[in-house]
Amino acid sequence: MKTTIKYVRPAIMLTLLLTITTGLVYPGIVTGLAQLIFPYQANGSLHTVDGKVIGSDLIGQYWTATKYFHGRPSATLNPGGTPQPYSADNSAASNLGPTNKQLIDGNGGTYQGVKNYADQFRKENGLAPNAPLPSDIVTASGSGLDPDISVEAALLQVNRIAQARGLNAGTVKQIVENHIQGRFLWIFGEPHVNVLDLNLALDGKK
Repeated sequence: MKTTIKYVRPAIMLTLLLTITTGLVYPGIVTGLAQLIFPYQANGSLHTVDGKVIGSDLIGQYWTATKYFHGRPSATLNPGGTPQPYSADNSAASNLGPTNKQLIDGNGGTYQGVKNYADQFRKENGLAPNAPLPSDIVTASGSGLDPDISVEAALLQVNRIAQARGLNAGTVKQIVENHIQGRFLWIFGEPHVNVLDLNLALDGKK
């Protein structure tokens, strides 16, 4: 009995200590610093118009109307396992590597695959069946919640949006060019545009 207590007591105490340290103290410090240094990002980067929250600058949302720019495909699922695009509380990745056949053809279920994403994008934008597309618009982002798309992906949607809104294509193209964001620290990533910013500009809200 004494031997058991000798080993069990330190184990229990260590478990309690680590639980308090890593489960309460550390998250509390990180949360406090985030609220102090990056309050906007820590609270969801919520974007408001006329006092109403309409989206987030750092988390994408599901755009389907013809008159708006569309974001990247989303791989998020609801708790039942069926697709629920841009569901922030069920963010996940497909975990399909570049040599996995399902990445191209889909898995016959929740993940559509590059071919289906490409066909859908070409069809909705009136592009030729073999028109080349940027990789970001035919692959779901790691989280399925990417708020940005490449400049090329945005420009390929210009004609559709211009027609839907009765605008000159040059006007819509200029909106894209006005919202191009460069590489982070001038070296990381690629130039891109935020889909929410583009659509707000289209609506004359920004």
